[in-house]
Amino acid sequence: MPIVSRDVHIDVPLSNLVVGFEPTNTIAQDLYPIVNVEKQSNVFFKWTKGDFFRVPDTTIRAPKTKGRTVAYNVSSDTYYAKNYALVDEIDYETMVNADAPLQLREKAARNLSNLLMLDYENRVASQLRSGSNLGSNAAVASKWNSSASGTSDPFADIQTAKSAIRSTTGIDPNTIIFGRDVYNALLRHADILERIKYVQRGVVTKDLLAALFDVENVYIGNAIINTGEENQADSFSSVWGKDTIVGHFAPPSADGREPSLGYSFRWTNPMFGTPMAVESWEDPDHGNYMNMRVQYYQDEKIVAPELGYLWTSCVD
Repeated sequence: MPIVSRDVHIDVPLSNLVVGFEPTNTIAQDLYPIVNVEKQSNVFFKWTKGDFFRVPDTTIRAPKTKGRTVAYNVSSDTYYAKNYALVDEIDYETMVNADAPLQLREKAARNLSNLLMLDYENRVASQLRSGSNLGSNAAVASKWNSSASGTSDPFADIQTAKSAIRSTTGIDPNTIIFGRDVYNALLRHADILERIKYVQRGVVTKDLLAALFDVENVYIGNAIINTGEENQADSFSSVWGKDTIVGHFAPPSADGREPSLGYSFRWTNPMFGTPMAVESWEDPDHGNYMNMRVQYYQDEKIVAPELGYLWTSCVD
């Protein structure tokens, strides 16, 4: 019997290929600036907005008077930085027997970090997609996924949101967040294509949308989450849904003094090490396994709801 290929080769795992999926393209970290705090809970101050726009009926000073007296007030709010943590237990037998391409420890560390970031994304999205948390909210009257020109008007809807924010704060929104389904609809919206047909290649991008809607940032909510129970059928859904959020966010470098729809308060006590760093330790009870943990302490807060506007159900 002649030799065949299977006789001269025994299949082994490839050393440079492992097929897998993991969460990517989260945006929460780009929305809420992180303010490092020294205590797990505390109070922060908020200036009373209206006092800084109220001009007395006259600012004319009469002779021998000191001038009209004005005052402003301050209120307060609180935060409490919860501990978000995930642990993976890797037994020694699995570590020793695992083939090299799997790189179990590296994969475990990355998975813990990715899941914590996805949880962070889901919390921020849940806050911003709740109409009661923002200054204004409404459902889109004409869905943006209509392909015919003139049947819906995302430009008017976005301008309505921008005007509502500016009318009570004097601040122009600088950011729009589109759920992925909404973004996909805008890519082929007739009114948008008409406006850009003579621009470069006539291709819609998020940077081009930022220019068309006159904002600094456009973010696309790409994240998906699996709400199915472990060992049950997967149930995937979009974290950002079919909604659009228009708002003003301070830049990531902000120190907490700039107006922003939201801030993240992160407790950075040196006792706990660097937030989101990977820790590992052997089982103290000699159970022949190793623990890997990633954790951080944080509270995400909407601190100026009037700087946000929510459009819901923008597409079918």
